[in-house]
Amino acid sequence: MKNATILLSVFVGAFLTSCAGVSPTRIIGDTAGAAGGALVGHALSKGNPLVTAAGAGAGVLLSETLQAGSNASAKKSYNEGYEKGRSDSAKQRFQSLTDKQRLGPQSNDAGVRLLEVPLPEREENGVTLAPSTATIRIQE
Repeated sequence: MKNATILLSVFVGAFLTSCAGVSPTRIIGDTAGAAGGALVGHALSKGNPLVTAAGAGAGVLLSETLQAGSNASAKKSYNEGYEKGRSDSAKQRFQSLTDKQRLGPQSNDAGVRLLEVPLPEREENGVTLAPSTATIRIQE
C-alpha cells in the first residue's frame, strides 16, 4: 500500500506538471509544489490516496499562483521600462532637431551647400504671395 501511495504521488505530480509549459523554473516549481503538497497530504491523512492527490493539486495551484504573480510583476516592469525608453528616444530626437535648427550647419556637414532661390510674386489658390527667398540644402 505504501508503494502504491508513493507511485500515485509521483504520477499525480508528473501529470499536473505536464501543464506547466516549457519554462524550466516553472516545471521545477510545479514539481516541487506537487511533491510538497502530496507529502503534506499524505502525512495529514495517514496515507489516504485521495487526500494525497488533493495535496499535490493544492501544491501545484500554489506554485502557479506564485508564478503568475512573478510574471505579472516582471511584465509590468518591462512595459514601464519600454515606455521610458521610447519617451527618452523621442526627447533626444527632438533635442537633436532643435539644436540643428538653432545652430545651423555645422562643421560635420561637410559637402553641404545652401542655395538661396528668389521666388517672385505669385498667386496660389486665389491668394497673392509676396516675393520671397527659399533656401535649398544641397548635400554633395
